[in-house]
Amino acid sequence: MTRSEFLHSALHAIESRSVWERRQGMFFEMRHHGLRRRNKPWPGASDVHFPLADSVIERLKPAYFQQLYATDLVASFVPSSKDSTPAMAQSAAQWFDFQLRQRSNFEGEILRAIDGLLVSGRSVVKVTWNVQDSALDLTWVPLAHLIVPAHTRELEEADWLVHVQHWSPDAYRRENVFRQEADFVQSIVGTGQERESGSASVREAKLIREGITHSGNETIVLWETWRRDADGWYCELFSPLRPEENIRPPYRAPYLHRKPPFVDFVYELKEPGWYSPRGVIELVSVFEAELTKLLNEKNDAMTLYNRPLFRTTSQMPNTANLRWVPGQILPYAVEPVGMPQPPISFDQQIVLVRDLAEGRVSVPDFGMSQVRATKDPRTATEIQAISAATGQSSDLRLRIFRQGLGRLFRMSWSLLLQYASTELEVWLDGQMVSIPSEALRDLYRIVPSGNADGSSRQSLFQKAVARMQLFRGDDFIDQGELRKSVLEADDSGLVKRLYREPGIAAADQAERQAMEITVLRLGFPAPVKSHDDHAAHLRTVVAYVLHQMQLGQPPKGSELQMLRQHADQHLAALRKSDPPAAKEAASALREIDRVLASKANPDTKSEPPVAAADAPANPAYQNPEIAGQQPSQD
Repeated sequence: MTRSEFLHSALHAIESRSVWERRQGMFFEMRHHGLRRRNKPWPGASDVHFPLADSVIERLKPAYFQQLYATDLVASFVPSSKDSTPAMAQSAAQWFDFQLRQRSNFEGEILRAIDGLLVSGRSVVKVTWNVQDSALDLTWVPLAHLIVPAHTRELEEADWLVHVQHWSPDAYRRENVFRQEADFVQSIVGTGQERESGSASVREAKLIREGITHSGNETIVLWETWRRDADGWYCELFSPLRPEENIRPPYRAPYLHRKPPFVDFVYELKEPGWYSPRGVIELVSVFEAELTKLLNEKNDAMTLYNRPLFRTTSQMPNTANLRWVPGQILPYAVEPVGMPQPPISFDQQIVLVRDLAEGRVSVPDFGMSQVRATKDPRTATEIQAISAATGQSSDLRLRIFRQGLGRLFRMSWSLLLQYASTELEVWLDGQMVSIPSEALRDLYRIVPSGNADGSSRQSLFQKAVARMQLFRGDDFIDQGELRKSVLEADDSGLVKRLYREPGIAAADQAERQAMEITVLRLGFPAPVKSHDDHAAHLRTVVAYVLHQMQLGQPPKGSELQMLRQHADQHLAALRKSDPPAAKEAASALREIDRVLASKANPDTKSEPPVAAADAPANPAYQNPEIAGQQPSQD
């Protein structure tokens, strides 16, 4: 296809979407300052706008944005080869998160993309590599600035596409790869509002909203065209004012993925077609028009009620000389014209229409604003049922959004491997660490982190807490990992700061108790703290006493008394937190008391041994000497 044939096809594609462009301009106008009343009932009548579409969009945007920040890492890396391990995948995910969120403009552009998705039903992001900054460069492309053939179904299937770019002359001249001849630059400068720009209606509406009625002749419109041939995709850049001359030499797709650097998001999936998805404004436009009408009529009614008409039964000459002032006594018999009450409350009808609109796009408000036939408060069961029904529809749209996120992450990962695989240092948990180089390979399946129903960190934390309460003490569930999941849902950094393996924690508690025993032997009290592991402390006391008995130096006197008092304090605290463990510890302490008493008075008949039911079941409390010792049979 020659350049002239391609230009003809592109212009035909622009003409074929002229109706779509006009509607997008109308939706843009509706969102920002509304559609005005065509016929006012009297001069100065109400002409307000009910901002339904804009308010719905602002309420939906956080749910989409939380898909990126409900978890600490934006993407999960799943090993897809035997050469990759979970540890390598975790390192790759941390490196990718650092490059995407800390070293690129991802956050700002994805917010624009989400807004464009909700407005138009489809949104496009351009993913390129910024050579100067050595970082990813993401650019949200307004849908009106991307031209595709009329028969296009999906972006990956397009035969060709055009990215319409608007440059100021100064920005154009700063690009060294562009043609810089003065006469050539002057020949491609225009108003930026030509039909070839592909966005005349939307651009005009945008300029009017911004208070600009004339953009001047200081815009350069360039077409970045991507076309296929037998060898793949190649790019050409030219001006529609001089289409036969290149702005820069044509080049092949420079990236390893060998595709145009564009990723699209869709709001809904219905019949195939590039312009098939509908945005929020299109879905609620009828309801917004109705709400605007109701609001204006309500204001008209208030005007008539607050400033009524008057009538008189006799002729009133010189009415122009009468002044209607509060407290004025009129010389003629006049009376106000009574206005009938409306058959239905305006406020009730406004709430009803708004509920219909928000239900149309599944705004998650739990149905609290719905009009009800009764005045009884809503029950928890009713709210839960409404929330579940609304959540299913919201989850579906978020899952569709996550498909686009997956495509964006995979394209970004490909560019990072191509250009930044040698930059291994990342900022993690407050310090700079180095990622293993073998982790940065194309060995993973990349999916957005979290899930569609976890639209906020708070909901994920609540689910983690409920899971821990449900499976606490379950032998089939790894209790350590269960506790880690709760800490990760709150803040992944807490796992490293707070979590300790049970063996390490018990060893620390035993070491603390050993220091307390040293203090007790010196005759000073050692206070029992509420956060102590009382079972571990008691086991340490028992082990110490048994060890001293084996050495033939059992504690006695004041040392024994202070040890016993200290153990009783731990035992009392343990009875409140873990009664079964307290029973075992008490049994072990009684057995030690009996043995110590028998050794202190060898001629005294010892007490009978502890019953089997009271014997310590925990091996930590058992000792071969005590377990095998039998009472004397004098």
